[in-house]
Amino acid sequence: MRRPPRADWPAASRAAGAPGGCRSPVQPGAVQHGRNLLGEGLGVLLGEIGVRFMLIQQIGDTFVTEDTTNVMFPREVTVPGYTHPLVAVGTGYREKFFVKVYAAAFYVDYSLRLDTEQWKAKTGIESFDSSSVFDSIFKAPVVKSLSIILVRAVDGKTFVNALNDVIARQIKNPNAEEESSLSTLQNTFLGRNLKQGTSIYLTWLEPKRMLISISEDEDPRQVDAEIKSATVNYALYDGFFGKSTVCPSLRSSTAQLLDALLLAK
Repeated sequence: MRRPPRADWPAASRAAGAPGGCRSPVQPGAVQHGRNLLGEGLGVLLGEIGVRFMLIQQIGDTFVTEDTTNVMFPREVTVPGYTHPLVAVGTGYREKFFVKVYAAAFYVDYSLRLDTEQWKAKTGIESFDSSSVFDSIFKAPVVKSLSIILVRAVDGKTFVNALNDVIARQIKNPNAEEESSLSTLQNTFLGRNLKQGTSIYLTWLEPKRMLISISEDEDPRQVDAEIKSATVNYALYDGFFGKSTVCPSLRSSTAQLLDALLLAK
């Protein structure tokens, strides 16, 4: 499923980030994006708006690295159920009781790239506002995917219960459609032993369609389930990118790039 890097994307670069699960919105985000996402091209963009970051070591075109866990994600990926490539725009990690559980990367349709006008046209966002920018992206007709790579083994029940806890923040009394989707989500993971290195893709194609793909390595090969509730899909993504995120470093990392893009002239 991994696609070769494109010639119009410069090499990514690696830089040191701050420790801990919640990175500051300037230094770590800028560092991470300078290193991880779009390399020197983004470095120029960030430099133009006055964001400082340090480029230490190139790691090539193909992967982006989440610093804290050292997990490498494909910079560009094609997921089951969607024929066009997606590109990484943020990375982070989830920590529970001081134990790192997984690394995560956020992907969007490759067509957006570093094109400020494309972002504004497709998301309807004219300026960056951290309280609403992710909400606008979720509602925009843009394909999105959340990639999770486990850094420790966990049973499927534990993993899906954590997802259910995230969803339950917004859906207290699920209706019939939501109940059906929650049941699908539960059944997809129950009985699975998720080994270290297992990858999980949550690909949000449209409001009522989220595809789940599970693989024991980095390459997703098939669609394992489909969630058909817009409210469940929204609640799941909001758990990662909303104000009470379970993955602060991922939200901060992604927000830094979006801020740079939307402020670009």
